[in-house]
Amino acid sequence: MSRPSRPLLVALVLSTVLIQLLVAVILKELADFRGATMWTAAVIGLAVGLNGLRFLIWAYTHRHYPLSHSYPLTALFFPCILILSASYGEIITARQLIAVAIIMTGIALMNLPSSQARTGRTDPEDAS
Repeated sequence: MSRPSRPLLVALVLSTVLIQLLVAVILKELADFRGATMWTAAVIGLAVGLNGLRFLIWAYTHRHYPLSHSYPLTALFFPCILILSASYGEIITARQLIAVAIIMTGIALMNLPSSQARTGRTDPEDAS
């Protein structure tokens, strides 16, 4: 069985990041909500269910991709959380933007195909 494509890997990891953000928003809004206990229980149930979905997506991802490729992509969380923070009226500083740019550059570098992957060589002595 061949490994699924890299764009699918990014989509899977991004979906877990977006679910994580959605759960964070749900719980943040719930913390500010003053209402019925049944509503609170339903919202907490939704958050738990979404985290269960995240778990299943990660199970699939880890079954089909090396951990060294999949897990670093969770850093997609950082630019997403800045956007979410801005939507709540928080001020985003240049330092935060630079930090996210550095993190994303590192993730891009980690996910570039290695020279071994491009040449098909696994033994360093084969290069000569």
